[in-house]
Amino acid sequence: MTAGAVKSGATYAVGVLFAINAMNFFDRQIIGAVTEPIRREWGLSDTELGVLATVFTLVYAVVGLPLGRLSDRAPRKTILAGGVFAWSLMTGLSGFARSFGQLVVARLGVGVGEATCSPAATSLLGDLYPTHRRARAMSVFMLGLPIGLGLSAGVGGWVAQTWGWRAAFFVAGVPGCCARSRRWRLPSLPAARSRNTRSGRGAGRARLTRWCSRFPRCGG
Repeated sequence: MTAGAVKSGATYAVGVLFAINAMNFFDRQIIGAVTEPIRREWGLSDTELGVLATVFTLVYAVVGLPLGRLSDRAPRKTILAGGVFAWSLMTGLSGFARSFGQLVVARLGVGVGEATCSPAATSLLGDLYPTHRRARAMSVFMLGLPIGLGLSAGVGGWVAQTWGWRAAFFVAGVPGCCARSRRWRLPSLPAARSRNTRSGRGAGRARLTRWCSRFPRCGG
């Protein structure tokens, strides 16, 4: 593969990851655009609305740790594709909720799916871009955050006002489900920089052994 093809593939990859991150924050914050209609329909208190946001944050934080470890060991493209489909599906299912409890469960599912995005995507960018270009790629990826937030407020609010809050969840969930069906292809990673090879782990152990051998009592 030529250098131009590799560069083109990396550029395409960062564009795909930017779109995924925008969908990530669109689906995450769509709840803010429909809070008042939900409150009025079910007569929710401020405490219940606070619980809705808190449970999402907690499950996102807790599940993110094992998913980050999994991203070091399993194919990150597969993890990311599964996460996009999971959070988009659960966002769409939020529109079918008939009670506060059902909506909480759906939002927990969104949190689990979205916890795959940051560890898998940033790890991919680290392998696709050399050090002197990595910050630029990360800035494009993170541009999805404000764009996703803006779309969730603008588009989500307009859809909720026009067709109801359930429709806002349906609209938010469609792009990710469609993207999963199209099977976006990210370029193959350079073998020299792969973090998941046994040889890489073996080299790390060998370096540790050599360093440890300098000290007679290092082994205990």
